[in-house]
Amino acid sequence: MADVAIACLDRDADGAGSCAAVARKLARQLALPCLGSADSLENVGFLVGVSDKGLSLGMNRQDSPGFVRVDFENSKLEYRVQSRVTRQAICRAVGVKPGLYPTVLDATAGLGKDAFVLASTGCHVHMLERNPVVFALLNDGLRRARESQNEGVRQTVQRLSVTHAALAGFSSPEPGFEVVYLDPMFPARRKTARVKKDMYVLQQFLARIGETTDEATLLGQALTIARRRVVMKRPLHAPDVADRPPTFRLTGRSNRFDVYVTG
Repeated sequence: MADVAIACLDRDADGAGSCAAVARKLARQLALPCLGSADSLENVGFLVGVSDKGLSLGMNRQDSPGFVRVDFENSKLEYRVQSRVTRQAICRAVGVKPGLYPTVLDATAGLGKDAFVLASTGCHVHMLERNPVVFALLNDGLRRARESQNEGVRQTVQRLSVTHAALAGFSSPEPGFEVVYLDPMFPARRKTARVKKDMYVLQQFLARIGETTDEATLLGQALTIARRRVVMKRPLHAPDVADRPPTFRLTGRSNRFDVYVTG
């Protein structure tokens, strides 16, 4: 994985359970270089940071907005969950209603925020993440959330699980998932007020390593799996994927949810 390295962000003793030891272990798992304090960052584009706060991802450049991580206790996410969550467009698109909480396959999990919102309503959500670094961030975020002092967070993540896989290589268990959720993530050219810091860093990271998504293929695969519907998150004014109009769509201020009913 070009231009990506592991680094310890804490200054601690080099013991078996230290930040440095955890960084070296992660580097072996991800087959990435592990940088010491004396190593140069000249040819490093992105750093996977290890600290007592967990794993994080950052850009090695002057205009970097900082490190980001999977944080299910984030105050903005908590506000999103607590403010009439079932009325949010994503929940209505998936089909959440009182007493009805579909099983969801989030096939493009990213940093897991949409999956967490759906799980907070009562849905069981299985996340797929094909990139090994992002998968490691997700696993670390779930681990910390399971150990949280916040009972609501602990209960919500009990309804979350994750697999390191792409949709094309994933075998859906019986009876399968009622809904497949897709967020292919259009790349952001620059940081703006409408592009959140964590999303911007993730978009830049995936673009830097050359990871792209064929949206038409992704939609076609999802339609063969979903028992009830496929929900695809799209920029507000983006064209229909593969010129295939959805059954219906729900729009917000900056994006929309295209819903393809399958059964």
